[in-house]
Amino acid sequence: MTATPTARHRRLLTQLARAYYLDRLSKVQIADRFGLSRFQVARMLDEAHDAGVVTITIESGSSGFDDRADDLASRLGIRSAIIVDEDARDLTTAMGRAALRYIDAQARPGQRIGMSWSRTLDAAASFVPALPPSTVVQLAGALQLGDEPSRQEVFTRLGQDPAVHVARLFAPLLVTEADTATDLLALSEITLALQAADDLDLALVSVGSWQEDLSSVWLKCTPDQREAAAAAGAIAETSGRLIAADGSPVDTIDDRIIAVSLDQLRAAKTTVGVAHGAARADAVRAAAAAGIIDVMIVDAGLAEALLAETFDDEEPR
Repeated sequence: MTATPTARHRRLLTQLARAYYLDRLSKVQIADRFGLSRFQVARMLDEAHDAGVVTITIESGSSGFDDRADDLASRLGIRSAIIVDEDARDLTTAMGRAALRYIDAQARPGQRIGMSWSRTLDAAASFVPALPPSTVVQLAGALQLGDEPSRQEVFTRLGQDPAVHVARLFAPLLVTEADTATDLLALSEITLALQAADDLDLALVSVGSWQEDLSSVWLKCTPDQREAAAAAGAIAETSGRLIAADGSPVDTIDDRIIAVSLDQLRAAKTTVGVAHGAARADAVRAAAAAGIIDVMIVDAGLAEALLAETFDDEEPR
């Protein structure tokens, strides 16, 4: 098994890949530029592919998938949608990887990029891109699920990159008592981390459904909290913030959440949501109605469910 490259080595792999695939330099020219042998360049280009720095897409010439994405974006009322047609054993990792690829493609030097902790992103941590010089803001605390320790590998890897400054949020996403949240929010390091989310160029969040196994926060709430939120109309969850079907906020657990606010997500220049599985269709529609999503990344199954639902809504009564 190929070892996961460090952030510094991944940046070198990215530079070599760009020189070869985008700048069309020969391996000899790249070797001269970077002080390597052409054999080292060839080996590292292979490594770049194995590590996910380079991906290969074969275009069939059909625009059907793009048409569906445009239709989905129009029906959700968002800027654009991306449908990931992944036949993968681990769909969670595939979706996290697609989200990180989008951030890599859109990131520019000097930007402030927000990312929320999620199981989806953590699953794809080994594919963290080599970003240009920028600031990455952690938008939500992490959760410990089951006996597994809380993983925040995406932020750890980004923090290893000397070109990236990471504003970490060293707190849990959900605490048991409102007083605990108040005490944590009074700490300057947490206040500053959340304030860093006030002016984001890019934000990346997961969209969960307020159902069992479809939201990490749902799993950590008590039965009474789950029922109270559902009774108040919650059907979607993103970064611990609950949303009703019409896009209005549901604040039943807000006083126990350490995370970015919905208003901060709306204020970001581009907020990207990621979700997979047809069961999250209602949640995605709610997040879109809340005005917090500009770009939505979904798998083919979820796209199919969303398009089917919107078609049904438009049938004559």
